[in-house]
Amino acid sequence: MENKKPFELNNWGTWLIHRVIHPFIVFATPAFILFLMIYLVFNAFRGGFYPGIRSFAGFLLPLIMVTFIFIFQKELLEKLGKIPTIINFFALLILGIVVMIVVRFLGYSSTVPITELVLSSSFSILVFSYVSLRENKMLSYYYGMVSGFLIYIIFWGLPVLK
Repeated sequence: MENKKPFELNNWGTWLIHRVIHPFIVFATPAFILFLMIYLVFNAFRGGFYPGIRSFAGFLLPLIMVTFIFIFQKELLEKLGKIPTIINFFALLILGIVVMIVVRFLGYSSTVPITELVLSSSFSILVFSYVSLRENKMLSYYYGMVSGFLIYIIFWGLPVLK
């Protein structure tokens, strides 16, 4: 009896990549950023109402701005799809490392919610690349950013542990 599945589906490695690793990356990368943002906003509210409001505003501003661009100027986001995939990957890898550095060094010390702005901007990039780009372009954003996070964590640990 002949197996009618394509070769890629019969290969356990390909199955693992497409059914486990890929969905995990697409879910875990923005979830990790969202967790960091919630953690920082929660800590800001523990410090008082006004610092909490500023932190929450820093969290919301990039999301609102990118939502506006997505709704009214979608062609700006579509231009990102014209950048070569490998450049997207390395740019987001560097951005992932920079985001972790910002969280570590500015997460608790800045009166302006820079960390929340940076994290929310990164979250927005991932969410709106998922919505507006082809899958192979969008994946370069996710894999680049998670690679940057992991490189940072391997060398310097988690950035928010006190």
